[in-house]
Amino acid sequence: MVFLREESYMKNLKEIISKKVDPEDYEKFVNSIHRKMKEESNGRLPTFKECVTAIKRFYRLEMGKVLPKRYKFQETSGNRRTWCRRDVWKINTNRKSIRRNFSGWEDIIHSACHWIEYRKYGSNAKIHNLNSFRMEKRFVEYAYNNKWHLGSLVKQTKPKVEISKDAQMIDRLKKNISSWETKIKRPETYIKKYSKKLKYYEKKINN
Repeated sequence: MVFLREESYMKNLKEIISKKVDPEDYEKFVNSIHRKMKEESNGRLPTFKECVTAIKRFYRLEMGKVLPKRYKFQETSGNRRTWCRRDVWKINTNRKSIRRNFSGWEDIIHSACHWIEYRKYGSNAKIHNLNSFRMEKRFVEYAYNNKWHLGSLVKQTKPKVEISKDAQMIDRLKKNISSWETKIKRPETYIKKYSKKLKYYEKKINN
């Protein structure tokens, strides 16, 4: 009896998850954030490196582990979509859909979501069902809250300071002098220490 109830519950749950989500929910909870990202970034597109980092972060966020090292990344262009085939991610940062203005972060997040969904749920993965919707909602909120669209994924590199050979030589000589000064002070310290002991024992014998 208990088994039948569990089986019925799992069947109902699977039916609920498999249903396609109302487009209005996508518009309200997903597309609206994509628009905010596009507006706030003044249309700035993500770089190839940012996309690579984003996909790796999304995978770790959803799967609880790092993306396996066998996966490689290549940059592509034209109307080729961002997708992974045979362990190679082909990334197009500026693909535009014929049906709608679908490019930049929206394309990267959408593609990463569906691919990770396949990795996580296997044959149970259904495009735009409840699982798919909830995952994409998590991803776009995560990206927006962490300001990826404003360039927070770009690693800040420190400017390289050029130092002349003469300046390097001066620095090296100062270190050498300091080292020898320390060596000179060391025997002087021992001489004072042993001289003090010598006086103590001489005085002790005389008394």
